[in-house]
Amino acid sequence: MNARLSSLLVAGGVVLAGIHTGSLQASPTMEAVAQRVTLLSTSIESTGTGAKIFLRVPGLVAQPGVQVLTNPHRVVVDLPGVDRGTAVSRKDLAQLAHPLIQKARLAQFAMSPKPVTRLVLEVVPGTQVLVSSSPEGVQLILTPGEGRVQARLDESMRPQIAPPPPVLEIASRPPVSIDSPISIAVSPAVVIKPLAALPAVGSPFQSLPPLALATTLTVAVPEAVQTPEVEKPHLTTPSHAGGRTLGEGLTNYSGSKITIDLQNTDIRDFLRILADTGKLNLVMDPDVQGNFGFKFTDTPWDQVLDVVLKNAGLGKEIQNGVLRVAKMDKLQKEEEERKKLDETKALGGQLQTITRPLSYAKVSEVQKILKDILTKRGSAILDDRTNTLIITDLPRNITVIDDLIQTLDIQIQQVQIEARIVEANKNWQQQFGVKWPESNSGNASISGGGTSTTTPWVGSSAPFWNGATGFNSPASGQQAAVAWSPGVDGSTSIAAPAGELWLSFISNKFSINAILQAMEQNGTIKIVSSPKLVTQNNKKATILSGQKIPYPTQQGGAQGGAITVAFIDANLQLDVTPQITNEGTIIMDLKVEKASADFTQTVNGTPTIDRKSIETQVLVRDGGTAVLGGVYVTNSTLQSTGVPFLMNLPVIGFLFRNNNKQESNTELLIFITPRILRQ
Repeated sequence: MNARLSSLLVAGGVVLAGIHTGSLQASPTMEAVAQRVTLLSTSIESTGTGAKIFLRVPGLVAQPGVQVLTNPHRVVVDLPGVDRGTAVSRKDLAQLAHPLIQKARLAQFAMSPKPVTRLVLEVVPGTQVLVSSSPEGVQLILTPGEGRVQARLDESMRPQIAPPPPVLEIASRPPVSIDSPISIAVSPAVVIKPLAALPAVGSPFQSLPPLALATTLTVAVPEAVQTPEVEKPHLTTPSHAGGRTLGEGLTNYSGSKITIDLQNTDIRDFLRILADTGKLNLVMDPDVQGNFGFKFTDTPWDQVLDVVLKNAGLGKEIQNGVLRVAKMDKLQKEEEERKKLDETKALGGQLQTITRPLSYAKVSEVQKILKDILTKRGSAILDDRTNTLIITDLPRNITVIDDLIQTLDIQIQQVQIEARIVEANKNWQQQFGVKWPESNSGNASISGGGTSTTTPWVGSSAPFWNGATGFNSPASGQQAAVAWSPGVDGSTSIAAPAGELWLSFISNKFSINAILQAMEQNGTIKIVSSPKLVTQNNKKATILSGQKIPYPTQQGGAQGGAITVAFIDANLQLDVTPQITNEGTIIMDLKVEKASADFTQTVNGTPTIDRKSIETQVLVRDGGTAVLGGVYVTNSTLQSTGVPFLMNLPVIGFLFRNNNKQESNTELLIFITPRILRQ
């Protein structure tokens, strides 16, 4: 009987050993999935008018992602699960030269939860790109075309993952009687079960633990001794790898509902009840103490747990089916220490120093940006004389910094801005008046007999000034005379007539002399100012043209004080900050001001300053013209001056008044035209 028992044990050991050595070996394909792949090299091959680019990534599993961006035209290829590494340098990227490729950039786009390496190709319009992948890497085929840039993934070249090996499960068998014949039947005892299907390539997934990479051997146990499944509360937010602390604000509870009513109960006993309800193991710190009263009706047990812990000033961690309860400050302190430990591990390693001379960017400006990228051990020293950066940091961060510098150190596009300021003034004036002579002098002299004579206001014989004589008075026998002047200079007459018409009626009894005056004036003034300047994208530029007007000021404000001379600006000034958008349009912050001296209006000999200004932000297409603003002012004046009552007489009323009509138009227009200067 002992011999049969020994033989049975030996046979069973042989079966298990065979299973372990033959079936439990890790699949090479699964090991390749677990390995971290790295980009090793890049190469380009010309294919007539097109090109073929190959990225060597041995062990590539995930399918690359492809997208197209515009302005400039770019094709972006993402390689999930691939480290950029240091094998491909900037010099290698510069060798990816082809008429279809304007620029190539390579960077570590992401590090967690899995690394992603990104390749960006700036291509000419119309380029067609076909991306295919294999276990050896990624291939890009570029061909010229027309229209917009297009890129697609070749699904026929998608890498295939070998099916995982089967799982061997040894089922339980009835006990073998020692007295019964020895019979070893392996086939009925071994049940082959396939593993669950892996997630699709490119879909979100979590890294498998190391033990899951090998074939799983599951030995069935009797139902009575199986461990019950732990009921875990549903969390709306992912828990931290080191646990979860109360206070993060759970909003959804899915635990089984309980009804409980306890008074003056030890919180430690109550937590044991909740742990049993949730099928969790429980660990409580010694500081967890106190008696409380609890009453809940049909409430999820995980919500009861949170409310009770919050009321007691406690926190919790749930990890791998173990519930740990402790003081809140203790859990927070442990979390901070874990973070510090993670940071310390991340900062470990030997530092690397590189130098990067810059061509277009200023080292002082790039240094400010790098301060947020460098690790705590890193530093960036600048040399203004050679415009060079000296960078020291961990090797894994050096690659990211180098790619960032390459992105920043590029030639900035320039914009030419031309402004036209058009100012037009139009004046029209018309005057009519009558001048009545008052004396024999000046332009109103009356000539008699071909010579100028002293003519009385009223005389017994002509010529004489406006008047009437020769009326006999029966009582005295003497003559009666009357004279008049119905208008004076500046009242019925105009100051500077363009033309005059002399009307005279003279006799020995009656004399009338008048001058009809008329004037019409037209004037048009057009002023065009056209400032023009060139500036870089997102850089403010200013152009100014004008003069300084001096004006005297008296110190102390009292007479006899010292006289000083101050100056006021009368300038044409254009301030502009352009911004080129991805669509090729231009956003401009503009301020245009025109100030000029008006010498027609002076104060103590100092002219006043006329100012016209506009400040706005506009969006204009490249080479287009926008009207920033326009001002149109019209002034109309109608004025009449004359002798009261007489000026309103019908027919002859115009002899006793002057009429003055004036109209003036002022128009101001501002045009702006931006143009992108292409090298």
